[in-house]
Amino acid sequence: MGTAGSVSTHLVAHGKAPPSYVNRIRAHTGPLWPYLILIAVPAGVFVLPDLISGHLLMTGDNAQQNYPLHVLVGSMLRHGQLPFWDPYIFSGSPLLAGFNAGAFYPLIGLFVILPDRVAWITLEIMLFSGIAIGMYVFLRALALSTMASLVAAATFAFSGVVLSQVNHVDMTEGFVALPWMLLAVLHIVRDGRWRWSVLLGAGLAIVILGGAPEAMLDEALLIIAYAAVSAGFDRGRWWRVLTRVGAGAALGLSVAAIQWLPGLNAIANSQRSGFGGGFAASGSYPLKDGPLALVPYIWGGYHYLGEASFFSPYNLPEIGIYLGLLPIVAIFALLRPHWPSRLPGRERLTWYLVGLIGLLLALGSNTPLEHLFNAIPLYGHQRLQSRNMIDVSVAVCVLFAGWLDRRPVVTDGPTTDTLTTDRPKPNALTPYDRWVGFVPFILVLALAAWALLDPNTLITWFARATPRARYVHTVREATLVALGFAALAGLIVWGRSRLRASWWISTVVVFVVADLGLTGATGQLVATPTDAVTSGTTTIEQYLAAHLAPGGRFDIYDPQSYFNGERGSNGLPDYNILSRLPSVGGYASIVNGNYGTVTETHSNADLNIAALNAGQLDGLSLQELLTAPEYFLLPLNGTPTALSQVQQVSVSAGQDPVLALGYQTGFTDRDYPSYAGPRAALGAGRVSTWSFGAAIRPTTATLLFTTGASAAAIRFGKVGPTGGISWGPVRNVPEGATHVTGSLPAGPADGLAAQVLGQVPPHQALISADGRSYELAGVLSSAVRPGQWRLQGRIDGLSVMVRTHPPSPLAVTGSTGQNARATPAVHILSNDANTESVRVRLPAPSTVVRSVAWDSGWEAQVSVNGGPPQRVAVTQHELVQQVRLPAGEDVVTFRYRPPHLIVATLLTCGGLAFLILLGVATLWRLRSRRRAHPNQQ
Repeated sequence: MGTAGSVSTHLVAHGKAPPSYVNRIRAHTGPLWPYLILIAVPAGVFVLPDLISGHLLMTGDNAQQNYPLHVLVGSMLRHGQLPFWDPYIFSGSPLLAGFNAGAFYPLIGLFVILPDRVAWITLEIMLFSGIAIGMYVFLRALALSTMASLVAAATFAFSGVVLSQVNHVDMTEGFVALPWMLLAVLHIVRDGRWRWSVLLGAGLAIVILGGAPEAMLDEALLIIAYAAVSAGFDRGRWWRVLTRVGAGAALGLSVAAIQWLPGLNAIANSQRSGFGGGFAASGSYPLKDGPLALVPYIWGGYHYLGEASFFSPYNLPEIGIYLGLLPIVAIFALLRPHWPSRLPGRERLTWYLVGLIGLLLALGSNTPLEHLFNAIPLYGHQRLQSRNMIDVSVAVCVLFAGWLDRRPVVTDGPTTDTLTTDRPKPNALTPYDRWVGFVPFILVLALAAWALLDPNTLITWFARATPRARYVHTVREATLVALGFAALAGLIVWGRSRLRASWWISTVVVFVVADLGLTGATGQLVATPTDAVTSGTTTIEQYLAAHLAPGGRFDIYDPQSYFNGERGSNGLPDYNILSRLPSVGGYASIVNGNYGTVTETHSNADLNIAALNAGQLDGLSLQELLTAPEYFLLPLNGTPTALSQVQQVSVSAGQDPVLALGYQTGFTDRDYPSYAGPRAALGAGRVSTWSFGAAIRPTTATLLFTTGASAAAIRFGKVGPTGGISWGPVRNVPEGATHVTGSLPAGPADGLAAQVLGQVPPHQALISADGRSYELAGVLSSAVRPGQWRLQGRIDGLSVMVRTHPPSPLAVTGSTGQNARATPAVHILSNDANTESVRVRLPAPSTVVRSVAWDSGWEAQVSVNGGPPQRVAVTQHELVQQVRLPAGEDVVTFRYRPPHLIVATLLTCGGLAFLILLGVATLWRLRSRRRAHPNQQ
């Protein structure tokens, strides 16, 4: 018996009638045990791994992006700072307006009051419990039985799109409000009471505050579709929908204005603003990945079952839609109009239509409706249309509950709960009802036969991949496992008329737990980053914390992913937030469009090397660059004597004496060529240098010329750790020579130098070391040169290149605005994430450049020689900020406030004030009623 029932019994036993509100709560909530189950499951899933092995369940963007951002917001709020600016990524970036941090999401308070690990575990438990309980309450409101609602709610919360998006906590934070908004719309259509507008508005505000633009737009479209289809052709329903849903939307937008109003400004200035019509193609659900609804790992997965990594072109977390096999049976079974279910025919049709709308939206550019979708305001400029599969998941789970609840439709009287009783069934199964259970089996059987007989064609046609032995093994293994489950599902459906109702539903529960449990236990949910990653104490982060110069920033350059350790253990942005190390790169979903274009740091471990070489990134105080020698030295097959003979070779990790991480030829990337190309002609007396990216012992050096050389003399030298050059003997270059080779002094070197007497044509440099020849033509060999950079050492397999001149937080450009290489005497008075006060002495009026990425929200005040503060404009200087300051001893205070903050704050405060007043009025009215009718049951 539930708690409410126990309270009522106790009161009656003592001669007291239970108050009416207890009866109302009991009537609405039903028994307590389903809620306990829906809380216990996520609690066990997220708590036990930490208790048993000491690891957090965290993967993908949660580990690299959302967790660090949540920790940062919690820390800032705990120290009395508003979460407006993130100083640790992209040389500084909007935090609140960047969305992903969910800076004012209600549950972010967990990171303020609890340790970070405990806060994360608690957050995940509350989110998944909220999703499951919300769906359960919604299904109960549809007059479905307790067991049917419980099984379908658990299926929705712990599988399909919800589970696939477990690596995006901002999406999960939005999902938690979805069933509650559906509940509000259901009641608005039914009775039109205004109270449901409040629930709808609160739900919409929670989705927006979660910070995932895709969740905001996709769920808004789902609510609109459900409301429109539910209203049908009834004018009264349409009036209720337009007024009540409209009021709820207005309330939600008002409460969440603090998030979306500054956020829209950030998006308008971000890399996403450049996308116009046709952007739906960026993330539409591929039709050929439909088999994932039947076989979750048919194109590979996460290696837990010996399968290959996902080898279809898209990203598995974005297209994982597996809800189990019995929900697929439900879709086909309820197509028969006479199927006896508590879910009325009209409600079934509603969810078939809603599911179809969501499917079309998810397919996006794979349908003829792409241009129509692009015309939808705001939505047409967003990516990842595949996430609209959440609409399909909701629809399928509602139909699944209706299929489980095979009872006549109840139209009058209280809702009964007889699914698990042993009374005779009111309707016998027809042949259609029995055989429909084998529809998944037939479909999976076709895939399994294809995989066994002609796996190469299956892989080529559906996965769009080149067949390999491990791919063949994967599709065969996955389809055979799915075939076994499909056969069991068919037998369970067939046996429905032969088993007592309680036995049958128990069998269904066991099957669903096994079916979805296997998928969940072998998916990304069980990924566990190391404690060093989640605490910001990896080897690289500890090294940077000890060596990074104050005011400097770091970056990691490894676009070819040579670093073969655990991804994330190298302190990639945004992990660096946890260790409070500033970086020029970042991983957050949006970055200032100009900054992203110039630096190309939005992708993991990337950097615009051409811009670095040209000095365009000098204002960012990039002080330490972690990379690999593989970006400097290219292994060759032999020692060529002409450029036409140069042949790079691939080597595996551990096989090369110099390049320990290996080298792979043929790497292609539209932004990052792996080959630097020949150096320009070298004139008389000029010195050209190359860095090795490692300390090695070269014995000889060679220049290969693009054309026959003129008679000249040349000498080669080795560059030491401090930039000093030890020269070898002079070598003569004969007329018309295609190459010249010279010996190098003995001992280790960090780089190569060449000096010519005369002139040599464009050329490429080679060295010989440890019995192998290497071409100095890696993409970093020309951009990171000795004298400007030095090799500081190796850490965790990566080379640490350090800029020789110190960082310049403030630099004077002079009256003309040209770089003058002048660094004034600066004293930092105070600083936090959003503000910084500095004292600077200037002999003349000057333009001062501040090494923080420019954003329109920055403003400044200056006090000259102790005078009153005056406002000065903060303008853009290339990628960073600049201010024009007068001569004298200036105290400058920089302050960041998100654009439109005042308007957004007023709207949010107004919405919250309305909710508070409404709550007070409601409590006052209930109290007045109890006083007026003290004996009312």
